[in-house]
Amino acid sequence: MQPKVYLSYSRKKPCALTALFYVEQEIDLYGWYISAGSSCLSNAFFMVENFYSETAPVLYRSLADDVYEPWTIDLPPTQSAIRCPLPAEIGHELERMQSRFIEEWLFFANDLDVEADLAAYHTHHLPVQMANIRYRKLQSLVEDGDEWVHVTAGADFNVAEFLEKNWRTDIAPAKGEHH
Repeated sequence: MQPKVYLSYSRKKPCALTALFYVEQEIDLYGWYISAGSSCLSNAFFMVENFYSETAPVLYRSLADDVYEPWTIDLPPTQSAIRCPLPAEIGHELERMQSRFIEEWLFFANDLDVEADLAAYHTHHLPVQMANIRYRKLQSLVEDGDEWVHVTAGADFNVAEFLEKNWRTDIAPAKGEHH
C-alpha cells in the first residue's frame, strides 16, 4: 500500500496546516488527517466508506490519535462511540505509515530535538503552530494562491476537501485526545 499525501499551509486560515495521507482499497479510503494552528489541533485516523461509489460516503474517525481507541461516525453525524471499523492488518499498516509520515513531514512545537526547525522558522519569520511542516520539507510545497501545497502523484484533492468539510471537532474528546 503506497500512501497518497496532501499537505497545505496557509497564513490566512486559523488552522494553518492541513496534512493527510491515505490509501485506497477499491471504493474505500483509509488514512490519517491533521489540522493545526496556533490554537487548534485535530488529528485522527479515518476511514471513508464508499468514497468512490454512487452510494453516500460514510466518514469514520478515531476519537483519539490511536487507531485502537474508540471511533465515531462524522458523516452522517452521530454522538456514539464505536469500535474501530478497520480490519486489523490495515490498522497496523496505518500506524506504521503515520510514524513515517510524521517523521518525514511534521514536527510539533513541544517535540524534543526540533531546535533546528524552530530556529529556521524564527529566522524566516514563520509562525510556529501546534503542528508544523519540517523546515527542510517546505521547499516541496508549491504556492497556490494564499496556500502552499504538496500533493503526491495520483492524490485526489477531493479527499482533503471532503475531510475539511465533514470533520467534526465538536464531539466530546475521548481521554487523551487533543483538539
